[in-house]
Amino acid sequence: MIFLPSRWQRVAITALLVLPLMLVVGLSAPAWLVLPFLSERRRDAVIKFLGCLIDWIKAIVGSV
Repeated sequence: MIFLPSRWQRVAITALLVLPLMLVVGLSAPAWLVLPFLSERRRDAVIKFLGCLIDWIKAIVGSV
């Protein structure tokens, strides 16, 4: 017999996947505010971080 999770379980699993993402985005908000004022090297580091964040979001959305 195949057990299909109920709606509340899917919502709970999705919330558990999204909460860490929201935490990372919230904690990185100061970096986005000062981005125009950063040096070229630091700006590249923030943009590289953004690339990793986008990859992480694609992995989460693909698993849900």
